[in-house]
Amino acid sequence: MDDLPHLFEDLMAFVAVVDAGGFNAAGSRFGLPPSSLSRSVAALEKHLGVSLLVRTSRRFEVTATGRRTYDDAVATRARLQETVAAARESHGVPSGTLRVSCPLALASTVVGRIAIEFMARHPGVRVSIESTDGRGQPFSEPADIAIQPSIRPLRDSSMVARRLVDVRYVMVAAPHLWHSIPAAPGGSAEFPRFPAIGWTFFSSPALWSLRHREHGQHAIEVDVRFTTDNLLLVREAALKGVGVAQLPYAMCKEDINRGELNLVTPDWLPLHVGIYVLYPSRRALTLAGRKFIDALVDGTALLDRGPD
Repeated sequence: MDDLPHLFEDLMAFVAVVDAGGFNAAGSRFGLPPSSLSRSVAALEKHLGVSLLVRTSRRFEVTATGRRTYDDAVATRARLQETVAAARESHGVPSGTLRVSCPLALASTVVGRIAIEFMARHPGVRVSIESTDGRGQPFSEPADIAIQPSIRPLRDSSMVARRLVDVRYVMVAAPHLWHSIPAAPGGSAEFPRFPAIGWTFFSSPALWSLRHREHGQHAIEVDVRFTTDNLLLVREAALKGVGVAQLPYAMCKEDINRGELNLVTPDWLPLHVGIYVLYPSRRALTLAGRKFIDALVDGTALLDRGPD
């Protein structure tokens, strides 16, 4: 029993080295001397009587035994964190690590800000955000909560899906490009083909679905000059005049107010995109997870969603 505290410390040093991909990288990431990490891993190997790493000046590799040990150590750490969090939550105090999977644009604009404010209110909580392109399967990587955009309602009996907000999108273009695009008259959906920026979240980046308050929904073909899965790059390309873009109004509102982007055919708007928060079951959520979802609901409700 006397060896357990030192053994756990050595295991966590080993996990840190594997996560970072080397001793020097782990030392830089966690603020520890690489020599200290090396001694901890060597002590762990001696205690277990196995080789966990192959390390030379040119090679760093985790052995098969090392991989199993790493997986067990990570699981042990997670169980310890859950035990500590459960004990603290008995006093109604959120704590522990919360892993969140979230599209890059949302993480960079809305969710990241909410997470930072949440941790300021609850110092016992750590939040880890993994950025995605918005199209991946939730929980393909370890996560407690996944944030997922979707044009259609999400239906998956294996997870709880809670709709946070409907995001209004607009078509925008740089002023010099906007002036060269003939506007579709009134309720007409006969748009001329125009240079555009394709976002691969949509299944057909060159086929845009637009809606009109009175005349319903129509699909138009656009001349895609640039395609990306990153909504922040879509905005950047629009500002540079690459083409017309479909963007959340909240993301480009200030650009419009400054005159750096103009609304294109404001009577015709892209489809709303629903933002959902998904989790395996409410019973599996910690107090920190439940409160973070409440913070997401409150934070996204304040978004300026723009034209309807």
